[in-house]
Amino acid sequence: MKKIALVLLALLLPAVAIAQTVVTQPSYINPGTATDLGNGPVELKIMSGNALLATSSSTGVGSTSSSSTSLTLTAVPTTPPCVGCIISGTGITSGTTVTAFNGVTNVTLSAAMTVAASTALAWGAACPASPPAQVVLPVQASVGGDIPFYTQARICGYSPNGPGAAALVFAIGAH
Repeated sequence: MKKIALVLLALLLPAVAIAQTVVTQPSYINPGTATDLGNGPVELKIMSGNALLATSSSTGVGSTSSSSTSLTLTAVPTTPPCVGCIISGTGITSGTTVTAFNGVTNVTLSAAMTVAASTALAWGAACPASPPAQVVLPVQASVGGDIPFYTQARICGYSPNGPGAAALVFAIGAH
C-alpha cells in the first residue's frame, strides 16, 4: 500500500510543480508622497483607493571609450539617471541598467559595451516628489482593468489626497 501511495505521489508531484501561481505583494501609494513602482514594462492593477500614475525619465548624450562599463555624458543632466533604472540608446544592450552615477557626468553601466560619441541616450529617473502635470493617468480600483505600461521608464504612483491606494505590479503577461 505504501508503494502505491509513493507511486501516485511521484506521478502527481510534477503536475503540482508545473502549476504555479504568480504572487505579488501590493505596493501602497500613500497620500502626499511619491511611490516608486519600479521600471516598466509592467502591468498595474489598482486594488483599492485611487491614485495618479506617471512615468519618470530623461535624456542626454554620451559615449564610452571602447568596451567599458563607464559611460561619459557630454553635460550634467537636468534630471539624472537613477541607480537601478534602465538606460537605452544605440550601442546599449537592451535591459542595461545604471549601477552608479557620480552626480556629474559619469554613469556606470551594468555591462560593458561600446557606445559611439554623441549617442542620444534615454534613462529612467527617480520619481519626483509631486506628480508632473503633463503626463498623469488617474486610476481607481475596479474589477479587471489591468493597466499595461509598455515603457522602460520608472513608474511613479501618487495620491495627492484621500485614502491612497494599493496596487499590484506584474511583469507584462505574468498573470
